Amino acid sequence: MTVIPFPACRFTPADLTEFYRIALPKCARGAWAGISRQTHRTQDRLMILLPGMSEPVFVFERDRIGHYRLWFKDAGGTRCIGSGATAAECLTIWVANPVRRRSGAVPAS
Repeated sequence: MTVIPFPACRFTPADLTEFYRIALPKCARGAWAGISRQTHRTQDRLMILLPGMSEPVFVFERDRIGHYRLWFKDAGGTRCIGSGATAAECLTIWVANPVRRRSGAVPAS
């Protein structure tokens, strides 16, 4: 039997689960207008459109060695706003941090 290895440049099912855990609520409330996917020999990309935009503003990608990057595009160019060895690590910029209370603060009832 021949086993075909999973290409390192492709998002895994776990990667897509992590991405859509973040993306679906943003799409549902209208913050994101849509998501498209481009798969090439050397990379896999998810491109995020914002309402009223004709070009993707964010691009989440996995490269040929399996490294993840999150790009932001605007009129000033493209810059990397996240990277990591895992999808979760790369996407932490979009994960909300819990609100911290100041020391001694009394919670509202």
